[in-house]
Amino acid sequence: MKIWELFLTITLLFFACTTPKPKPQAPNINWTQLDEPPLFPDCPQDDVKLNWDCFGKTLQNKLDAKWATDKLSFGELNDTLYVTLKVDSLGQLSVVNYKNSAQLQSSPAILTAFEEVVASLPLFQPAFKTNLEVPVEVQWTLPVAISK
Repeated sequence: MKIWELFLTITLLFFACTTPKPKPQAPNINWTQLDEPPLFPDCPQDDVKLNWDCFGKTLQNKLDAKWATDKLSFGELNDTLYVTLKVDSLGQLSVVNYKNSAQLQSSPAILTAFEEVVASLPLFQPAFKTNLEVPVEVQWTLPVAISK
């Protein structure tokens, strides 16, 4: 009987030592719609939708002023430039990507002016992962009207 008990104990110890321990899952630090979005400091921060609308209008106004200052002529061009923007965990806004038509590709001055305007904007309040209170990066695509 003692041999069976010894065999059973050794067998249980063997399986207990060789079973891999589950690794703890790292928390999800990707931003979702339920988390706090980045906020533009020049706009009201009470309502997130108002803040985004204000940012879009401010950006469009600054672009129009920049294009007028640089005397860029669009002729009969009436198009939309889709710009992917990123706010990093420090609140810095940057251009990630452009999606534009063939007409806009022939005018790199438009894209250069856009990047200059984005670089001149103040820092955002970065987005925060609500349950962790960790600043995270956020990307979104913004339509920008290009017209005469």
